[in-house]
Amino acid sequence: MHTGFPEYFNGTFLKQNKIFYRHYQNNIFHACKNKNSLVILPTGLGKTIIGILLVANTLRRYSKGKVIILAPTRPLVSQHKSTCKKFLAINEEEIVSLTGKVSPEKRILLFKESRIIVSTPQIMKNDIERGRYNLKEIALIIFDEAHRCKGNYAYNFISGEYINSCTDPLILGLTASPGKDYEHIQLICDNLYIENVVFKYYEDNDVKDYIHEIDTFLERIELPIKLIELSKVWDHLFKKCLRFFIERNLINPYKKYYSKLDFLRISHDLTYSLKYENYRDSKIYDDNLLKYLYYHDPKIIDIVKEKKLNIQSIFSYCSSCISMLHAKDLLETQDISLFKSFLEKLKYKADQDILSAKRIINSENYKFINSIIEKAGQSNLSHPKINKLFSIIREELEEFQNKKIIIFTQYREMAELLKNKLREEYKNHLVIEKFIGQTTKIDDCGFPQLKQIEILQEFREDKINILIATSVAEEGLDIPNVDAIIFYEPVPSEIRLIQRRGRTGRFAAGRCYILLTENTVDVPFHIVAKRKESEMNSILMEPKQLELNKNLKREKIKFSPNVSNYSELDIINNFKERREKEKEILADRSIEEIIIEIDNFAKSSEYKKLKNYGLSFIADLIRIDESKLRKNVLKLKGKKIITSRERKRYLNRNIKTLINIVKLNENGKMKFSEFQDLAREEDIQDKKLHTHLNQACHLGYLKKLPKYIQFIKDYD
Repeated sequence: MHTGFPEYFNGTFLKQNKIFYRHYQNNIFHACKNKNSLVILPTGLGKTIIGILLVANTLRRYSKGKVIILAPTRPLVSQHKSTCKKFLAINEEEIVSLTGKVSPEKRILLFKESRIIVSTPQIMKNDIERGRYNLKEIALIIFDEAHRCKGNYAYNFISGEYINSCTDPLILGLTASPGKDYEHIQLICDNLYIENVVFKYYEDNDVKDYIHEIDTFLERIELPIKLIELSKVWDHLFKKCLRFFIERNLINPYKKYYSKLDFLRISHDLTYSLKYENYRDSKIYDDNLLKYLYYHDPKIIDIVKEKKLNIQSIFSYCSSCISMLHAKDLLETQDISLFKSFLEKLKYKADQDILSAKRIINSENYKFINSIIEKAGQSNLSHPKINKLFSIIREELEEFQNKKIIIFTQYREMAELLKNKLREEYKNHLVIEKFIGQTTKIDDCGFPQLKQIEILQEFREDKINILIATSVAEEGLDIPNVDAIIFYEPVPSEIRLIQRRGRTGRFAAGRCYILLTENTVDVPFHIVAKRKESEMNSILMEPKQLELNKNLKREKIKFSPNVSNYSELDIINNFKERREKEKEILADRSIEEIIIEIDNFAKSSEYKKLKNYGLSFIADLIRIDESKLRKNVLKLKGKKIITSRERKRYLNRNIKTLINIVKLNENGKMKFSEFQDLAREEDIQDKKLHTHLNQACHLGYLKKLPKYIQFIKDYD
């Protein structure tokens, strides 16, 4: 099939005839050899192998260099370590893992003596901050599950530290799903200093020969009349509480669908208003300064003041509504037992005199529903999804002779329920186990990571047939030869959809079943995830719209001469001295961060705005030259710093074309049918039209009206 290609990847530092050759992996590897790269590859197409090839190439380039592989969980760290030992021809003792289970003294020694370090990011961040080791002589860092490079996640600290300390940094980010839109993907590229984006999809010419088809079956389920009746009674109780918000103009009364997010936003807005109340009323307040904090217009706090509303009542009713919507979702999409369990938790809260729970428990609706459940019994009100699940498993066993299935569910309680029911049904034929993560809850200890690793190994060895997993099994874990995946409920995230679906179809054709209860939250969740995935793919198919790093200058790494060996005992003997030094390093870092914050703030638009109101800052009073002070501190530390530049918003050609079509029309408004015709002439139609029009509307350039498209503003 692949004439002219070798059968295996072979070479220095690779074990002979261990890695089957795939042409697209070779193409990606060569694209990433000399540039910081983000590789986006569907789950199951071998992202890890690309990392292995790059590790081997890096060790050839730098005989004294070290490689770091970062993974977000200990099971993933263990998996990467095993993969390196399996495929790399180096001394296995030079491949080490650093986690919180390893003492700091041992980590210092392992880092010094190893060539490949596999670590969780938080441990690596903590050690670098304390000066236990540095990244000057690291020739490559691999960031697995790179979509986590957001906010304050440790990946961002490590990448910045690496760029600022190594003269020839090489970064490889690996993910199957970088994010739903341009802003999310651009953020990852910024945080990892990406120079090169490589995206492969199932239909690419160099990929399609290596993939196996995944058939997706949307299993639509109707709620039985008994559950519909209970849901209607519960919904009636929710609408009673909803009237509290409608009567006070705190929520839009014309919405067709209310979600938990609506009430979380009300609580959010009110919390921020109370936090910044004094600031808002002061002379320096500017309407534009804090508007990004709020979801609602007019602000909730303004309505509260005008109508003299009780703030505690608003918070309490928000809590009641959120609880009722959550319970409704459990009733309609999970099982009556989870609904009943949640009611018991509400009863406990009511007994603790919590008003939001008492409001529900003392209602006639609750008493009626509770009596119905008691009379009918939970088994007679079981959700039809469970029978459908049994039917799918029987079909997999009988028609496909498949005895290896993963069932994904959102809730641990549901995982336990399904495990028990399936064990009862197949106790002599199949081995069923649940797979859940850790937790800090007193009443639910979860599975420690060693237990997770053990279960995965048993599943890999066919000692377990059916794995019932929560979200912990979505990300990165190597679970081969799974022919069928069952979603007990849809998920509203494109990342989770891609991660879950990618557990099947790796080595043979796979099947993905999604259980969807009609007229419930299952429906919008499924639609949202598919839309986000579609938007993500459309962006990645035109990666030129991403603004990549072009400022990195590389010089060959100069390695320090070998110093005399020291042992763990030496490190322990100098324990007190080292800890004192670590405290000094942390203090210096804190000072450095403050200086950088001052410097960045002094350049910001917020600073200029506040200065215009006559506000004085400490820096002005004591005449600190922030940039000079910062420069001197960094000079003392022997470090360079790369400052981020303000990024302009990029609009691709298709979005600009759609904006111009409407803008140039009379009155900046046109019928949607005419708009479609003109867009088609520009080769923008079907999925492409839908994606780019939504983006133009989302960014505020166009607006959809019934049967019309309206121009709002021009692009720069």
